[in-house]
This record gives sequence, structure tokens and C-alpha cells, in this order.
Amino acid sequence: MTSQHPTPLSVAIIGGGAAGTLAAIILAKLPGIGGITLLDRDGRFGRGLAYSATQPWHRINVPAYKMGGVGADDPEGFADWLAANGHAAGPDYSTAFVPRAAYGDFLCAQLAEVSAGGRLDMRVDAALAVEKHGDGYRVATASGDIIESRLVFLCIGNHPPSDFAGVVPSPRSISNVWATGALDPIGADDSVMVIGTGATAVDVVIDLVHRGVRHEITMVSRRGLLPRIDVVPVADPDPVKSWPGKTVRGLLQRLREDIRHKAALGIPWQTAIDSFRLYTSELWQGLSATERARFSRHLRSIWLAHRHRLAPDVAALLEQLQRGQRLRVIAGRVTAATTTATGHHVTLRRRGRGTLDLATHWILNCTGPEERYDKVDDPLVQSLLASGRVRPGPNGLGLDVDSGCRLIDRAGHSQPGLFAIGPATRGTFWEVTAASNIRKQLLGVAEAL
Repeated sequence: MTSQHPTPLSVAIIGGGAAGTLAAIILAKLPGIGGITLLDRDGRFGRGLAYSATQPWHRINVPAYKMGGVGADDPEGFADWLAANGHAAGPDYSTAFVPRAAYGDFLCAQLAEVSAGGRLDMRVDAALAVEKHGDGYRVATASGDIIESRLVFLCIGNHPPSDFAGVVPSPRSISNVWATGALDPIGADDSVMVIGTGATAVDVVIDLVHRGVRHEITMVSRRGLLPRIDVVPVADPDPVKSWPGKTVRGLLQRLREDIRHKAALGIPWQTAIDSFRLYTSELWQGLSATERARFSRHLRSIWLAHRHRLAPDVAALLEQLQRGQRLRVIAGRVTAATTTATGHHVTLRRRGRGTLDLATHWILNCTGPEERYDKVDDPLVQSLLASGRVRPGPNGLGLDVDSGCRLIDRAGHSQPGLFAIGPATRGTFWEVTAASNIRKQLLGVAEAL
């Protein structure tokens, strides 16, 4: 009697950043996986946009140990790697907010081990289309190559924000602040308006300060909320796993009660948020479309300010800049921004305080990535939507996937072997950008495979 071994499954991974790299590393450990082709249009394998930052002040917004490792069996893999490589922030990585480049180094090191095994083909190329072919798929690329594979993973990361409504485009309005050299033309005495007050906006402000910008920087967002400060974590004896009524109002009430209760026990609110976050994907899927939309309108910015926090010294720097009148934070929205000879004339509608007119040399769009994929300027995404191979996700966010991260087509059918990982799954799972969330998605897919 002879045993029949199934043919190894070939894999195409589109996107070589953190999600694509983790996909290659995790899938390469499965005995049923054959050759893996990893595509990245910019050649930022192992880094992507987030971990290509080279300056020491571009730091991960959680302590290093929270980044985890690669598999379920190495929960402190990144911290262990830092210690083994003598990283200067050690030896206690429970409070160390290390540069983002360090995590990129870690991923590149793990990817190099996979590449050494001979099954990984890394190509600097862009995917333009994915079509069904027999039991698998064909991926058409910008170079003209056709990649045939049984499994395809879309790990395409975040897309630049759309042009900001009301701002007349000009050479002095920058939509993609992370484009190479985007901030180079800004002079030390130039005035800058940053639209947005989240993590990207904070990164840009700190970058401008280190570049020597002396003029006051203005940040504006609807609520004017900066990310909150992080603290040393403690154990949560009773995390929130549910709330009454499956409504946003019930969620807010339950979290407030939990935070007050734990504060009386000496447990910081940051711990309550972190422990609750572990269950948000499942809880998000239990909300109706109406309640999800209500969350996006009323709680999104509040949640993000408490969820994506700052290293204590970064928070201290922002406070110092505000005290020294080098940073102004305004709650409001831009209603008009017309071009002038030196920049823009901007009209702001301040939250509860009327309008404000001001002049600025530069406007930087830091409102966060575009999450409505029908608006993104990506040939692959537009091709997939046009063909009906995929459809927009719940509430128009990202692309629709089932509980196993398989993409759902226009007719509502899951596509076997066609997966989306990370930010593209925002509408279905909500919490999808942290390394821990991406790893959880991939480990779930790997277990099913």
C-alpha cells in the first residue's frame, strides 16, 4: 500500500510589509505549503511603510513586549530578540517604547530565515489583478508576469488619506506625508497646519520639531483629542467581555463603570482598555450596521485616542510644546482653505466657539488612512471591485471577509483560497492594525489550512 501525499499549496502574498511578512513566516511553517511568492511594489520587505521609519523618535506606540513574536508559542518573541541583540532599551522591555525600525529589523531577520529555506521568492512588483484559474488564482503584475497559486493573501496595508474636503490642492498642501521627501520643502520659519490629531499627526509634529521648525504648529481635528499617555501595565482581574443591549450607549456606560471600579482598586484605565480590546473583534461583529455607524460618528475618535497611546516622554514633549506656544491644538474642522501666494488662507469652524481665520504656509493631511476602498487609488483594489471578485466591507469599510478572513464576492459568496489580512478587514473585525491582531488573523487561517 502506498500513501498519498497532497500536492503542496503554492501561495502568493500581495504586500511585503508587516502583515505580508508575518504571513510568509507563519505559512512557511505549515507542512502543506509549497512555494511562497511575496510581492511588494516598493521593495520594503519586512518593513512596509510603518517600520521603514529610520529616525529614533519614530517609535512603536506600545511597550516592546506587547508586540509579541511570530507564533502562538513565542508571546515575547520581539522582546527576546531585542535582548539577544543587545538593544539599548533593555533589559526591561515592559516599559521600553523602541524605535519602529527595530521591529522592522526583527521582521527582516525572521524573513531571512524563511528565505534561506529556498521556498520564498521575493519580488519587487505590483499586483494589478487577481483572477480565478482552476483550483487557484492567477495574479497579474505590473511587470507583465503572471503568478499562478492556490492561495492568495491580500496584505496591502494602509492607503494614503483622500484629499481633504474644502482644501484647494496646491504644492503647499501635502496629502501623503509619508511620501519620500514630502516634508523636505518645509522651512524652519514656516507655519504649518496639521489636519488630524491622531498617531500619524503626532509623528509628523515631532518630525517637524526635530527638523528645526520654529514657528507654532497648529493641529486641528473634530474633537481636538491627542492620544493619551501610556503607563506600566498591570494585570486585569476581570476584563469587560460584554455589555447590555449590544448598543454603543451600553458599551460606553459599561466601560465607564469598569474604569471607575478598577480605579478604586488602583488599576489604571489603560489596563481596562487593553483587556477589553482583546474581545472587540467578536463584539464588533455582534453590533448592527446602525450601531457600528453610530460608533464611527460619536466614539471613534475617543476610542482611538485611548487605544493608540503615547510613550510618556512623547506625551511630555507635546505638553512642553503647547506650554511654549510652539503647538496649538484646536477642536473644529476646516470649512475652507484657499491658496495664497505663500500658502493657504484657512477658515476653521471651532467646536462650540465660532469661526477662526488664519494663514499658513503648509497644510498637511494627517487624517489617517482611507478606509473606504471604493475611493482608494489602487489598481488592484479597483480591479477586484469592478470584477465583483470582492465587495466593500460592512459600513463601507475595507473589503468584506468572512470569519476566516476569506474575501466575499459581490454575490455574497466566500472565495476559497483568497484571503485579506489586516487593515482591509476593518469593516468586519474593527481591531485589525496592531501586530497582535494581524498575527491572530494569520494563526487562525493557518490552523484552518
